[in-house]
Amino acid sequence: METIEILSLREQDIPAFLALQASAFRTHATLFDTSVWTRETPEECRAEFPTTRILVARGGDGKILGGIRGREVEGVWLIRKLFVGQESRKKGVGHALMGAIERLAPSSCHKISVCTMLVLGENIRFFLGLGYIPDFLMPDHYNRLHLICFRKDPARIGEDFSPPLLSDQE
Repeated sequence: METIEILSLREQDIPAFLALQASAFRTHATLFDTSVWTRETPEECRAEFPTTRILVARGGDGKILGGIRGREVEGVWLIRKLFVGQESRKKGVGHALMGAIERLAPSSCHKISVCTMLVLGENIRFFLGLGYIPDFLMPDHYNRLHLICFRKDPARIGEDFSPPLLSDQE
């Protein structure tokens, strides 16, 4: 597995970060309108800096592999816009980003929340595998699609939620 380093987004990396974000979310364009993620401007991204932690995953060569955002709102750590570039998927980048952003949750937060489209079964399995539990549905939330939101107790950050392996004796 490639070395992955998680760092805060730097000003000079915004164009490459947004280009990869757009490319990653474009893979869902046949399912729903992805323009909210594919057309974000550098100015919109910069405007989040005062209130949002924006992290990037970098490979050993320094190339951006993915990104994620976290923000505290009234005691809830909201995780948003997790993305991994197409060629870096299934290599631990998403897990590394989620682990890093979870650890940044302020101690005042009573819940960590992350949402995805209900039609994205792979995303749902990913969050369940990280120990998140379904919290609520938002019907017709975005472009008439249903959103599912998950929650995690901040006290459970770092716990291993890997499914147990079945042995030949079972």
